[in-house]
Amino acid sequence: MAAIPKGTRNKIVQVLKRNQGLSSTEIGEQLGLHKVTVRQHLDVLENNGYVDYTKERGRRGRPRNVYHLTEKAINQLFPRNYPGFAVSLLDAVAATDGEKKVHSLLRQQMEQRAANYFQGQKYDSLGEKVEALADFFNREGHMVEVEETRSAFVFREYHCALINIAEKYGQLCQIELSFFQNVLGLPIRRECHIASGDSLCSYHIPKMNIIN
Repeated sequence: MAAIPKGTRNKIVQVLKRNQGLSSTEIGEQLGLHKVTVRQHLDVLENNGYVDYTKERGRRGRPRNVYHLTEKAINQLFPRNYPGFAVSLLDAVAATDGEKKVHSLLRQQMEQRAANYFQGQKYDSLGEKVEALADFFNREGHMVEVEETRSAFVFREYHCALINIAEKYGQLCQIELSFFQNVLGLPIRRECHIASGDSLCSYHIPKMNIIN
């Protein structure tokens, strides 16, 4: 998780959130600080990837640096409630149409996201398929690591990006397991499960016994 800038740097972030595109002088005027002091804090924020700047030429003199927040800053430093909203939305669906509808929606969502990633891809080996799955789940925020043994692959997820949903709607985890089996054509076994209290989710993927 990103470290929240403290003190003056946090104030600068808040000012730039309200006014995208300010010079160090303009930021200083809003905060009652000298522009040199502001620049020192901006340098730290820039090094952390939270601010960037563009050159803007005025009517006279040298171009000035105009600072703005980066996408990283907006995504990491300001609160969002996507998980809470998603759970509330699924609660409403369950209350209106039943939990079978929730299961259907979750399955369709996973299949659609996977289709967008895997469409048109071809893999020559099981190992390539497993690595592609790892890349897909990493992109989804699951912090995946794959270990290959003589007889199997061990697929570990150290973070569950959908834990808020999984804890309430356990069918999401079964959908994930079924998804693994469908993509790989193998009888996958889950060995650890974050939603059940384990520190990670892990799957045993055998190199033999391919389902026909």
